[in-house]
Amino acid sequence: MNFSGVAKQIIHTLSNERFFAICSCCQEQIRLRDAHLFHLDNFTPEADKVYEERIAQLRAQAKELREERKNISNRSEVGAKSINIGFILERLAPAMKSFRFNTNDCRSLFDPIDYVIFEGLSSKGKVERILFADIKTGNARLNDHQKRIRSVIEKKRLLWDVYKQEVKK
Repeated sequence: MNFSGVAKQIIHTLSNERFFAICSCCQEQIRLRDAHLFHLDNFTPEADKVYEERIAQLRAQAKELREERKNISNRSEVGAKSINIGFILERLAPAMKSFRFNTNDCRSLFDPIDYVIFEGLSSKGKVERILFADIKTGNARLNDHQKRIRSVIEKKRLLWDVYKQEVKK
């Protein structure tokens, strides 16, 4: 039995007679001859046009995806390099001429903030001020933890505590 011939005959009958279908979306009736029915890849001229347009759209989308993947990879690489340079600069900052604090007054933490600076400790032998400092490069901003720390400092919610380890005899 020639299924292709049978399919063509059924499509011909449905397209030339008064057959209707109900649209599942809007519940409207449509004449089947207006539906441009076809079997397998034996497209009507209208369906062939839609098919070619869709293939062109899919090719364009595939090209965009390939380019986006490449850009993601490039952005990731640039971002990683920027972060690494930032980490290096954080550690070198006290040695730079533009760093306004005495290097000997700086104590490094690096996380969550970069430095605690005991201003005056090395030059005058007494701490005049304690600063919490974070080094940022480029468009870097404080993260949420650093913002909370800044807020606590600005509200002067600082305490002094001594922890003494008990030694058992």
